[in-house]
Amino acid sequence: GAGLVEWGYLVLVATLLQALLAGTVLILLPLWLSGRLRARNQATAPAHDTVRAPDRTSAGLASYFFLLGLAFLFVEMAFIQKFILFLSHPLYAVAVVLAGFLVCAGLGSGCSPWLARRLRGGDRDAVAAAVALLVAIALLYLFLLPPLFERLVGYGDATRIAVSLALIAPLAFCMGMPFPLGLRRLAAEAPGFIPWAWGLNGFASVVSAALATLLAIEFGFNAVLLAAVVFYLVAAASFRR
Repeated sequence: GAGLVEWGYLVLVATLLQALLAGTVLILLPLWLSGRLRARNQATAPAHDTVRAPDRTSAGLASYFFLLGLAFLFVEMAFIQKFILFLSHPLYAVAVVLAGFLVCAGLGSGCSPWLARRLRGGDRDAVAAAVALLVAIALLYLFLLPPLFERLVGYGDATRIAVSLALIAPLAFCMGMPFPLGLRRLAAEAPGFIPWAWGLNGFASVVSAALATLLAIEFGFNAVLLAAVVFYLVAAASFRR
């Protein structure tokens, strides 16, 4: 039946499978092997040479960093699609959206310790505040972007790019906070899990682009954005626990 199916869809499925395989072999498997080797070395090392690792890692820690990787790329993919018509070309949409998200998320990451120091609950309240704000902005954009794009689509390239970056900035700024705040908490309470935090987040980032595209074909990019919102909410809840 493959001849009756659009080849683009089959390529996406193959890309997702390839990403799953490559991510497992190149990210998760080395982490697991290095953990086994470290545990063996610690078991045979003298007591004063043993580096303490966390006794156990909860599913909540793993899900937090994995869901952040999925959600971040889901939002990026949804926004690339939404900005294609507004910016008149897929290349412009990719360049503007990726640049806007990476730069503004980096700024949010840099400001996250400042926010944590000013909230009573520290990192936990900072994550909750960042997620609550980004969820509100994402849901608002579901309704705000179509009429706004329709009104501004006739302006010049420079104006539309500036408007795009201004719309991306507040959302990306909030999206840049949960990951470094989670790493701060790990550094204080479970430093042995930090490599797994990076690995799980990277693994999710590898597979999420193809997965988001497949979901968009089936359910639309608004559904992908809503899925990202759910991922962020679940991640914030697991972080508080």
